[in-house]
Amino acid sequence: MSQSLIIFEPSGKVIYQFNNKISPFNDFIYSLVNQTCTELDSAFSTAAVAQKRFYCLQNDTLYAALYFDVVSTLDSEKVRLCLDGVLKTYSKLCEDDHAKMAKLIEFQFQTLVQLRLTLTDAEGSGERPVSKASTPVPNLGTSTPVKGKKSTPSKKMRKWVNGELVDAVDDGALDYSNAADLLSAAEGTGAAKVQLNQAAFEKQDNLVLLRELNDVLGDAEDDEDDEGDKDGSASGVTSGFFSKISSYFGASVDINEVSKKFIEQLISKNIAPATAAAIIEKIKARLSSKTVTVPVFKQALTDELTKILTPNVSTDLLHDIKKRPLGRPYVISVVGVNGVGKSTNLAKLAYWFLQNNMSVLICACDTFRSGAVEQLKVHVNSLKNLNSGSARIDLFEKGYGGGDHVVNTAKLAIAYGAAENYDIVLIDTAGRTHSNAKLMAPLKKFGDAANPDKIIMVGEALVGTDSVEQATNFDNAFGNRRGLDFFIISKVDTVGDLVGAMINMVMATKVPILFVGTGQTYTDINKLSVKRVVDMLTS
Repeated sequence: MSQSLIIFEPSGKVIYQFNNKISPFNDFIYSLVNQTCTELDSAFSTAAVAQKRFYCLQNDTLYAALYFDVVSTLDSEKVRLCLDGVLKTYSKLCEDDHAKMAKLIEFQFQTLVQLRLTLTDAEGSGERPVSKASTPVPNLGTSTPVKGKKSTPSKKMRKWVNGELVDAVDDGALDYSNAADLLSAAEGTGAAKVQLNQAAFEKQDNLVLLRELNDVLGDAEDDEDDEGDKDGSASGVTSGFFSKISSYFGASVDINEVSKKFIEQLISKNIAPATAAAIIEKIKARLSSKTVTVPVFKQALTDELTKILTPNVSTDLLHDIKKRPLGRPYVISVVGVNGVGKSTNLAKLAYWFLQNNMSVLICACDTFRSGAVEQLKVHVNSLKNLNSGSARIDLFEKGYGGGDHVVNTAKLAIAYGAAENYDIVLIDTAGRTHSNAKLMAPLKKFGDAANPDKIIMVGEALVGTDSVEQATNFDNAFGNRRGLDFFIISKVDTVGDLVGAMINMVMATKVPILFVGTGQTYTDINKLSVKRVVDMLTS
């Protein structure tokens, strides 16, 4: 393992270094100059270059940068604090006491290195196992119960009764996943049948495709407004953001003044301030003039946002699945922060695959959250009863356990899927806080072992500016050799036109959006309409 730290001037001249291995910084500085790094905020950047993870912090006159030879899931805020301390130490002591300065910088850097090594050593331990109940884990799906483990007494439940804390009486099991009425909807008895919006799908060349997102995000774009924008007049702009700056239309104004207005507009749409500033700076550099008209600036912004959201890789999953090698199912893993809707969107994918006559095996690798396996079983039972074709859908699970248990379950599921000729294995994973390095670290081991064909992160449309660090940390968690492949943005139906989180996540990682989730049923999933989203961000 190697790691190094340097302090350098804007010209690129290195004025302090810790460790002699500084040649890799050449490539990083080149990416910094060419603005290909990921900006975590306006003065803090990161990039993966030559299988090394670099971080760089800038103050008024200097840069401090460091790298590790293997990507570890470190909280980026800890890296930032370290680099900030290094810059302050250098600025204060470089002229008065060089020896003391060097010792303090070395101490700060080595403290961060030690934290990284501790997390790397802990990677194999996995997530903290959940507490076992007094009864053994039931045998669900295709798995067998875990053997050889002693059951431990369950913690007593208590409740307040008339101002006094008393032991709660066990009113019965809370797991209803095996209840007969679970299947009543599809069987036509008891509860009403599940209502699905089949209009979300369209058939083309014997394939069932998802429709583009449009209605959920609001009314279709106004053609008259578009015509007004094209000819540079303000006649078509009667409401929204452009009504506020209508006095600028038809006249050239200072580009910095217009830039400030557009930055405020983007931030109001949930785009992170640093991301909004970076977008506007690119536009200013492209226009390279001191004055500009608002319609010209808006068109440049529209082009830039369209470029950001337009995928530069194929998003045709059906094509990729059909051309997979024989003898192995196509493996897709779904990851994300707690509560974003991973299991729900995984079930939506499964339903879509079933409509295309593809057999699906869902693997329960969320072995941390109590009830996660049972939740997937409910989804699988519902999908079985909604499925009218010949394709199969089943659940593979091995109960609950720690990090090694997750890896083994994934391997067994893929082997089982190959043996039973499933087309697709969908792997659910435990939700985890993106800033908790201890919980994020096992993702690399999981990714190396399962080696999924695609890793999809589910992110919330309503998460706001924290989406930058969420996306970056999950993309980095799998190591230098691979990262996220796609995003599914959930809960788009809850945010109106505040869809800036999409820009945050895509711009931070260069990972495209595959689908967007728009509700709770299995057909509430759509392709992204780039034009519609851009229109909403600029109106």
